[in-house]
Amino acid sequence: MEEISLLIKKIKSLSEEIKEKNSELNQLKEKKKEIQEKVNEIKKEIENFKNLRNDINTKIAEKKKIRKELNDKCKEILGKIKELRLEKRKLSSLVKEEEEDLINQIKYIDWKQQTNPLSLEEEKRLLQRRSEIERKLLIYKQIREINEKINSYELSLNELKEKANNIHNEILSLAQESRKYHESMIKSIESLKSIKAELVKIKEKISLLKTEISNLKKEYHENNLKYNKIKEEILEKRVEVIAEETKKILRKRMELAKIAEEKIKNGEKLTFDEFMALLSIEK
Repeated sequence: MEEISLLIKKIKSLSEEIKEKNSELNQLKEKKKEIQEKVNEIKKEIENFKNLRNDINTKIAEKKKIRKELNDKCKEILGKIKELRLEKRKLSSLVKEEEEDLINQIKYIDWKQQTNPLSLEEEKRLLQRRSEIERKLLIYKQIREINEKINSYELSLNELKEKANNIHNEILSLAQESRKYHESMIKSIESLKSIKAELVKIKEKISLLKTEISNLKKEYHENNLKYNKIKEEILEKRVEVIAEETKKILRKRMELAKIAEEKIKNGEKLTFDEFMALLSIEK
């Protein structure tokens, strides 16, 4: 009886421990679910930051392309301005006199031709001189045209530089925004690593707890089988005892019944037990 009492206590203790472990397991599973949801949320957050950063980086690449095109145009115009200035220096080296002096010389020749009788030789000399002066004045005209072109190119150059500078500032602003999203993404990735590490620990605890519960259930089952076996053995012994006691009672009744029959034959008075034994036999 002491053994079965100890088994009952053990089974009860195991049952309570299994219940506690199952409760702890359910709590861990709930926590695992919450952490998994958080992991999924951070993953979406990371993907969002990544997409935002990549979209801005695409814009930056487009802006850089435009800036390069503008800078290339600036280089092209600077090249043309350089060529024009070189041409201008070459033209300027062809004349020593000031343009105003040349114009005055033309005016003087015209005045002389109109006011003085000239010999053919003198007329020819003046015309030749006029032609030389006009060629020099033409150089000044070419220089002015070159200056106009240079001015026009410089205006275009300033406009292009301003556009390129504005694009550059936009790139800087976009780069700062891209860096902000990148840093946010890195922070989220670090946070994800930490949460994933926690998730791994939870999974390890769950696995360990499942093993513990499995072992407890196995022990519970073994003890329960042992308890049932002992119970059956006790029951069998009780049945044997009852059967033996029943046999004794029947033997005693048979003996009393025989005594009762002899007494009846002899006309003797029966006791109550003898009378009841005789009735049971007759049935």
